[in-house]
Amino acid sequence: MVDAVTTAANIQTRASSSSASLAQNFDTFLTLLTAQLQNQDPLEPVDSTEFTNQLVQFSGVEQQIETNKNIAELITLTANSQAASLAGYLGQTVEVNSLAASLGSEGIEWMYDLPEGVKSATLAIQSDAGQIVYSEKLDPKTGETTFNWDGEASSGKTLESGNYALVIRALDADGVAMDVPVKVRARVNGIDLSTGNTAISTTAGAFDFTQVLRLTAGA
Repeated sequence: MVDAVTTAANIQTRASSSSASLAQNFDTFLTLLTAQLQNQDPLEPVDSTEFTNQLVQFSGVEQQIETNKNIAELITLTANSQAASLAGYLGQTVEVNSLAASLGSEGIEWMYDLPEGVKSATLAIQSDAGQIVYSEKLDPKTGETTFNWDGEASSGKTLESGNYALVIRALDADGVAMDVPVKVRARVNGIDLSTGNTAISTTAGAFDFTQVLRLTAGA
């Protein structure tokens, strides 16, 4: 699913409403102005300066509303163009810069890369509440590794859907912690532009488009 029009539609709605309100106020202003001019004292005519100022203000507001309409149209065109360019991501597999992912029927596929010099390493899966639900010791060999998790906890219980994060603690020979890059691999099933930021919906949850590291082949 690609949603690219919600933000622009909201702006256009507000602009149309403001335009209608301005038109009504302007009609009222002209009616009052006409009545005042018809009933003014010919010997002491009404000062036209205030009328002129109000007309200028109405003109300025009208121009601003028109500008908002044009901006809304520009947003729509830009969003549609962006959505069209991202449509090629649908059904493709992406690698996302994220420790956390959403557990669904397909499980979660993480990828991590142990750097050289790792002496010992432990993998742990943490729930949104901060609870460690699964852990295991890792072979400290270097290189990129894929870890597929189907939601089974260390206790053997199958966990409910939700957000989980993969945390890896790696130590060198001196016991100093080492950074281990972690990313999520998932299939794209939607593009969402409705929030003003480009987001992708995947089998492992929604991510900001800026988190995408790579588009890969295969399911």
